[in-house]
Amino acid sequence: MSAPPDEGGGTGQDLTRAWAVLAHVVTPTTFIAAILMYFGAVRANTMYGQLGLDHSILGLSFQDYVLRSVTLAVEPLIVLLVLALVAPLAHGWVVRCADRHCTAVKRVIAVLAVLGFAGVGMGLAAMNGRLRLPSHAVPISLGLGVFVLVYGLSLYQRVSARHVVSTADQLLQRTLCVVLLLVLLLWTVSELAQQDGMKAAIAYRSDPGALPSTVVYSARRLHLESLGIEETALPDPGAMYRYRYRGLHLLLHSNQRYFLLPACWASDPWARAIVLPADASLRLEFPMLKLPPECPA
Repeated sequence: MSAPPDEGGGTGQDLTRAWAVLAHVVTPTTFIAAILMYFGAVRANTMYGQLGLDHSILGLSFQDYVLRSVTLAVEPLIVLLVLALVAPLAHGWVVRCADRHCTAVKRVIAVLAVLGFAGVGMGLAAMNGRLRLPSHAVPISLGLGVFVLVYGLSLYQRVSARHVVSTADQLLQRTLCVVLLLVLLLWTVSELAQQDGMKAAIAYRSDPGALPSTVVYSARRLHLESLGIEETALPDPGAMYRYRYRGLHLLLHSNQRYFLLPACWASDPWARAIVLPADASLRLEFPMLKLPPECPA
């Protein structure tokens, strides 16, 4: 004797099963940390790449990437949490109406179908170049469209007695939907991170003074040559540090190295990033007074 195919809230139970299976594979904390790390890595690699540094020499750790993405990911996470709190309430109302075969549910299904096809169509058209959308809007449009279509299909199967789907098939459909949404989420995060990295690089180019001014004292001559860098040989022959270099900005301290940019790197086509070891051969000072460098336009 077989049980009815969809009694007692099948949609909610299937979603619960899918979430339980996913939670056994990847815990929510690990998933959030992975998303933050991925966001921070893409953003940092894009930004430092635009500033002339290859990400392979930075040596940033997992914590560095996560900490650099926390402030940028707070707002999207708040939006997702609010949606996660509101969605069960709306889903409960729709399920109760679907059990009573309300006319409103059929209208909701029709609206969901229109919105879903519109979202998927816009995303596919943007991928083919027939529609101009922001790069991050393409995966968002596809993801929302797929989610709305799958949810509308589940409601249609619930209210329609002629379309009975087994629990295993429903679980498979929702699992595939979750996997697709996760892939689209990674795509969205990648696009947003690249855009934010580009904005940060452009901001540094338009305002080099945003980086900390740095004075480097060295025991040996470093031969730093670029517009804005001033080399001074100190007169004391017995001093530990014989040379002073001004006109530098600290970009990053990572992996026991200092990554510096010349003060006029934004206007000098031959400017290049400078990498110095963080050891006793150097001494760095960071003046509080920030004077704009005299650079060519």
